[in-house]
Amino acid sequence: MGVTEEEWLDGLRHLSHDKIVQAHFGLQEKIKKHYKLRAQGNNLKKAISLCEEQIALAPLAMEALRATHKADCDEYRAVVGRDIPNNEFYPPSHHGYRQYAVILKRAKNFEKLAEIEAKKKSEGWAD
Repeated sequence: MGVTEEEWLDGLRHLSHDKIVQAHFGLQEKIKKHYKLRAQGNNLKKAISLCEEQIALAPLAMEALRATHKADCDEYRAVVGRDIPNNEFYPPSHHGYRQYAVILKRAKNFEKLAEIEAKKKSEGWAD
């Protein structure tokens, strides 16, 4: 029996925010690489798997991105002596969600598409 998504995430919670952010963007680059080559071999399947992995990591990535932003603002305040102008955190878009949505639309898998769109929205990612 495989590991659940929640168990997988639990195994990553000990990582630093920087490591989680690195993993998030590392997956994004791998998705781009394999999706670009989707017509060859099993690259589309690999791209889908990487999208699913990045989506599974998404809650930890959002938490890490927020914490990194706060740390940057705190460092600015410590160095400059005042708050950084416009220090609000703006959630970014999420490549894995966006790419997987394209794949699911083309496959006409609207049930799975609705599921991942709801997850994306609940986590606060931008479109």
